[in-house]
Amino acid sequence: MQFSYLLLISLLLVSTTAADSLPSFPHALTVSAILPTEERADLLLESFREKTKVAGVSVSVSRDGNFLYSKGFGYANVEQEIDMEPSSQIRTASVAKVITATALGKLATDGLLDFDQPLGHYIAYLKEPFATLTARQIAGHTAGIPHRPHTTQATKKHYETVGETLSLFEDTKLLFVPDTAYEYSTLGYNLLAILIEEITGSRYEDYLKQEVFIPLNMLQTFPENIQNLHPENARSYFIKKGKLRWDKNLTDGSYKLAGAGFRSTSSDLTKMMSAYHNGFLSEEVVEAMFTTNTLTNGEQTQVGIAWRLSKDFRGRSTVEHAGAWQGARTVHLHYPKEQLTISIMINTKCTIFIEETAHAIAQLFLEEGRPLREIAETNVVVKAVNHRSDGEDEYFTGRLILHPNQRGELQLGTDRSWLHRNEIFCLSSSNDFVLSTSYGLLYLEMERSPKLTGRLFLYQAIKDAHHTSGKPMLSFEETN
Repeated sequence: MQFSYLLLISLLLVSTTAADSLPSFPHALTVSAILPTEERADLLLESFREKTKVAGVSVSVSRDGNFLYSKGFGYANVEQEIDMEPSSQIRTASVAKVITATALGKLATDGLLDFDQPLGHYIAYLKEPFATLTARQIAGHTAGIPHRPHTTQATKKHYETVGETLSLFEDTKLLFVPDTAYEYSTLGYNLLAILIEEITGSRYEDYLKQEVFIPLNMLQTFPENIQNLHPENARSYFIKKGKLRWDKNLTDGSYKLAGAGFRSTSSDLTKMMSAYHNGFLSEEVVEAMFTTNTLTNGEQTQVGIAWRLSKDFRGRSTVEHAGAWQGARTVHLHYPKEQLTISIMINTKCTIFIEETAHAIAQLFLEEGRPLREIAETNVVVKAVNHRSDGEDEYFTGRLILHPNQRGELQLGTDRSWLHRNEIFCLSSSNDFVLSTSYGLLYLEMERSPKLTGRLFLYQAIKDAHHTSGKPMLSFEETN
């Protein structure tokens, strides 16, 4: 499911109003020595879970195929107080698309699939207009296939095989001529699963198990069956009116298995990326998968074979995919040059900027070994500007507190709880900080020139390739 960033930006930026008074200020945080990277990540993720109120978070980080960090926070099962672990099995949501893409890459590496060959070449019984579509168009969302089936009845039955989901394409028409536009589609991934079956002669899920999961040691990844969830499967939750609730009525995801219907773990998803560097997938195939689709008008979509091509706030190239579905919010992020991978799985449906959150946590490991900048004890009044999405600016005052232990707090005089009081963490030796909010970890750039100034960005939302070149959503400067 695609995340509606524009709607969220409107909620965050337009509705912020000034409060009559500033919040009360706590005593200074205890100053301590700079902590190791793992402990800094712990603090960041503990703050993240506390602010977002999600049930549990599972995070794994690896470099060159070796785990650097793998931990769980909160609960896989709140009612029974079962801790979240890196091995807790959670709905992948749309991160399933890059699982399917990895299987396609294996077929291409083995010389069995050409990404640009029409599907009708492999699936003799496939009818128009789908027979002339290619795997590249479908996986990259330029085929024109709608996002969801045209009938809600699709979600009310169990599909024993991916072949049965071909019925969902009856009476389905393309939204546009292929390659003339971009339209995110989960439904299209059913055709990719059928393609895998026709090429291999195996069931889609059997091929993935034998040729992808077992070779890559992804032994805790499997199609979800809501009728047979065992204790290692994390329960699914949602937040309503600020309260966490157990979602007891899960939708059967068999109608979109290849695009969203798996269960996995953060550690398993992290293992998957070794395939892109250890020869499991050929260099030529990996390059093709990480190359953007280009529309007929010359516009680049910044999406390859499922993978979204992006950059972090320091301009490092990334490939990634996020997911949001009933009972889950997920992201899988990889830095090809640095060979750093991070997977985050949350067993709660929630409104979180999860790509920014992943980039912030990754920064700790990308900058590992470099000395952190020195931070002087700071307690200053600031004037903040909320740059509203309607073009108007809104002003209010607040206070910024920083400590030499690389932590601090931003307190703003607003009645919007998400901005009222949030922790600050230093990320690197430059001007990189993060603000821990109820919407996740947001990038905060701060510097003294000579006054202390700050700019808060929602860079995934504004689709700014350079992220910090556009207008921030919030800016502030000290006044004393």
